[in-house]
Amino acid sequence: MEQRDLRRFRPRRLPVVELDGGRILAVEPALPMLRRLGLDTVAGAVSCQRGELVRQAGRRRTRRLATEEGDFFLKVYPKAGHLERWLGWLVGLRSPGRREWDNIRLLRRAAFDVPEMVAVGEETAGPFRPGGSFLLLRGIEGIRLDHFLAAGWPQPPGGSAAAGRERVLRDLAGMVRRLHSNGFFHRDLYCGHLIVTPDERWGRPFLIDLQRVGQRFPPRRRWLVKDLAALAYSAPPLVSRSDRLRFLLHYLCKSRVDPLVRRWWRQVAAKVERMRRHRPRHP
Repeated sequence: MEQRDLRRFRPRRLPVVELDGGRILAVEPALPMLRRLGLDTVAGAVSCQRGELVRQAGRRRTRRLATEEGDFFLKVYPKAGHLERWLGWLVGLRSPGRREWDNIRLLRRAAFDVPEMVAVGEETAGPFRPGGSFLLLRGIEGIRLDHFLAAGWPQPPGGSAAAGRERVLRDLAGMVRRLHSNGFFHRDLYCGHLIVTPDERWGRPFLIDLQRVGQRFPPRRRWLVKDLAALAYSAPPLVSRSDRLRFLLHYLCKSRVDPLVRRWWRQVAAKVERMRRHRPRHP
């Protein structure tokens, strides 16, 4: 994957202002839209019934809001449960909305392609006891990676399908390697959490659903294996065993299979098998 010029890919900073007595942070250009939609207060955002409900997992819900400025996604999170509040007392828990806002900010600073932040808000619930929260993000126009791959490998102009396949595998492996080398791990790096937008090469994948992203130096091996296994587990049947091996070789910067590659392959395969046996809580 080509080396990125961080000055080119790092987005420009937008001024952030406080609303609703400091309980909301919002980018200043979005203020008229927030007021028009009633999202300039925490109460208005968490009770919003506008738009289309696109996902509900337990008490968490995500709505798509179509506006004159484009599509936006409003993610609303419930109050923390008793266990989360107890852990928050120990470690200073942030609300889910604020965690994802902070994770996006860190990833944008490192020049990763992530959604554009618009607003985040938290209900007041006392120290170490976060209440409900919300996060508003600008929508990304593209297609999920698993759907993109299921439609067939792209063929570059004047090139072959094999060349397109190699370019996709190399670029995706390079992106994940760069993510991990910066100390980040996604924890939910399924193909459905990568949105492919149009690009002159073959596509430009954006990372989404970043609430559970972590960062530490060095990251634990098990989190890296989990990310790789999530991609392998969620890849469509068109992605063959040979494709998965080439992806791993690119990720490890190897030109041939050696003991290190075999060890990683076994660990990823074992994690994929555990994922297959696991029943998701919120399908």
